Order: sequence, then C-alpha cells, then structure tokens
Amino acid sequence: MKMIKGNVEVIWTEEDYINLPWFTNDIHEEKFNATVETKGYDVGVSMCFEDLPEVFQKVVEQFDFLDKIVIAINKLEVGKILPFHTDKFTTYKQRNSISDNQPIERVIVFLHDQKKGHQLWIEDQVCTGSAGSYFGWEQNTEHMAANLGDEHRYIMQVTGITKNRVKEPQLPTEGEISLNSYGDVVPVSYTHLRAHETRHD
Repeated sequence: MKMIKGNVEVIWTEEDYINLPWFTNDIHEEKFNATVETKGYDVGVSMCFEDLPEVFQKVVEQFDFLDKIVIAINKLEVGKILPFHTDKFTTYKQRNSISDNQPIERVIVFLHDQKKGHQLWIEDQVCTGSAGSYFGWEQNTEHMAANLGDEHRYIMQVTGITKNRVKEPQLPTEGEISLNSYGDVVPVSYTHLRAHETRHD
C-alpha cells in the first residue's frame, strides 16, 4: 500500500467550517462499496460542497501533485462511522470527464488537532496528527473513519487525479531557489505554501 502523507499550512480557523450548510446522504451505498457488514453501525457523514469559504481554495493550491481537484468539508458527528470501504467516485468521474484509466487519489486534511475517539484508518494503518496533517490513498484502497469521541470531527476531503510525477528537471533562474519533489522550480515567495508530500509502502 502507498500512503499519501504530509502537512499543509493552517490558514483557516474554526469559524470557517463549524457552521456550514451541511448535506447528508443517507444512502451510503451510492458513494462507496462497504467491505464489511454495515448492519449495526450508525453509518453517515455530513458534507458541504458549495459556497465554501475562499480560504479552503487557497489550501488546495498546496496540493500541486493533483489535477481536476474537487473539495468538500465533512463533519462526522459523535457516534457516526464510515466502516471499511472503497470509494466509487461516480459523481466525480461524471462531472469532471474522468476516464477509468485515470488514477484518482483522495486526501483527508485534518482541520483541527487530533481528538480522543476520532479515527482514520487506511487499510491497517491508523492516521493521527495535528491540524494541517493530511493522509490519502489511491483509488480502490480500503479505508474507514469513525467518531467514537464526544466532539464532532471536521476534515477537508480533497479528490483529484494524479499528475505525472516524472518530469524533466528545470534549472532555477534568478529569484528562484530550488526544485520541488516533482522537478518544478519553486519561487522563494511560494516555498512556504507548498505541501511536503512523502510516500511510503
């Protein structure tokens, strides 16, 4: 398994996500393929896709390894669970003209520090971190989320297709100091805005 992992600069506040106009899809089978029996679980998540604060669009700029990005803010209420599943990406594919052979990745950004009972698992790896930590996976990777705590859990969900990571290196010009991990020249003024992505098996 290859996990996407890193940190982004925290430029948002709690006020940016706490009172969004939430939408809940009660028919979870439309969104994902459960890989475990869901009977007995309180399955569901509240989401907001539209009219998101501009600050979250600025956060997305740090994900320069993805293309055709779509974001949502998710609220997992106390006691809710998304049992182990794989994502279908049906709506994303239709709205963005994504073919079946284009690799889709999904990234979860923690909007607040880790709280007790808040869980994210990617296969057999548990993901923990402070605000700004992100974790992601490639299409067809099994994962789950649960809120077994006493406070709601808020995350930003980023969906995109994988950019070609093999590029010819560029030589920095005056005013540019370095290359990022994909061979792109990184201007001095933007280095602090770039996500630092690492991958491991």
